[in-house]
Amino acid sequence: MRFDFVPFFNPGENIPWNRVVKMMREQTQLAEQANFTTVWLTEHHFAHNGYLNAPPNPIMMSLDLASHSEKIRVGQAPIVLPDWHPLRVAEDVALLDNMTEGRVDFGVAKGINERATLQFNKEADRRDNEKSYRLFMESLEVILMAWTEDPFTHKGEFYEFPVPGWKETNRFLMPLEKEYHSEDGEYTGMYVHPRPYQDPHPPVWLMSNSPHTYKLAAERGFKVIGMSSPPGKLLSCWDAYANAESHDGTVHQRGDGVGVCAVIYVAETMEQADKDVRAAINGYYEYLSGARPEGSWTRKAYLDDDANPTNEDLNGEWFDFLMKYELIWVGDADYVAEKIQKHNESIGLKHIMLLQQFPGFDYQKILKSMTLFSERVMPRFNPDGA
Repeated sequence: MRFDFVPFFNPGENIPWNRVVKMMREQTQLAEQANFTTVWLTEHHFAHNGYLNAPPNPIMMSLDLASHSEKIRVGQAPIVLPDWHPLRVAEDVALLDNMTEGRVDFGVAKGINERATLQFNKEADRRDNEKSYRLFMESLEVILMAWTEDPFTHKGEFYEFPVPGWKETNRFLMPLEKEYHSEDGEYTGMYVHPRPYQDPHPPVWLMSNSPHTYKLAAERGFKVIGMSSPPGKLLSCWDAYANAESHDGTVHQRGDGVGVCAVIYVAETMEQADKDVRAAINGYYEYLSGARPEGSWTRKAYLDDDANPTNEDLNGEWFDFLMKYELIWVGDADYVAEKIQKHNESIGLKHIMLLQQFPGFDYQKILKSMTLFSERVMPRFNPDGA
């Protein structure tokens, strides 16, 4: 069983960021001692109310956490590619991979529809979902080509590299290399440096809950992490991955190459766990459901398509709804371990990303939960540490 985690970043509060950074370092060092494999950094911007108070630059945050640890891997969950220039991402992640000597998991996604994207790139407006998806895929293609091709060239819907029309005139560089220049000196091919430390590049992880994305990932040799979902929806994604024809002939079993990002909280007793996080989880999911006016994150959307939620399911507290359908695992160590074991046996779960983003929550309780999880839950599953 592989265990990863996302550091707590105090959602709902704007506390000084030097404190947030120190908290993330402390959590990462705790996780490293417990043989977690990867610490994943999310990306959000413009958090005036604190709810999107994740690092705005997950690459830079990855480097900081790697520099304050020794072996744990660092990943991005995700880099929202449409909001970035792909050549910058290629350079920055390759540099991070060299600085960490191969401890990078490269996580990317298109991103959800939020106000931030328009501030970076009008072409990335997620209200035009098809266009933003094409931009995402082209950006990923550019990055992978930049890492592996020499010379590198690209001409697509959104980008062309090298940009035509620039000619080298520096006499010191004469005669010009033919693979990068035409006879009249025009720049026609690029070399993007540095090359990644990992060969041919860091593992690519997509963040998605769409069967189409899982199929694409398996075909391209990528891996996928999705949010916790009911078994039917998980299996539709995981089977799409397992049944896809991979580019190199790799045969996948159900659960290979995929993981689940799950809200997990461990306390000494069931009663204490409920007391600690009920209000915070109610508030967190009210925020999440309000973030998608079109209703895609309503309670019915969290269930399998053929499920028939009761009135209590739809109108009761989020905490009770999520616990009933095992979409969150909150309780003592025995309870949480039982849920992991159940999912391992029933659907082949092999990889968990631990999520503990509770608004207004006591940071010391986060550390306590992580300690209980690492000492009383993980040892039962032979953690696949880095």
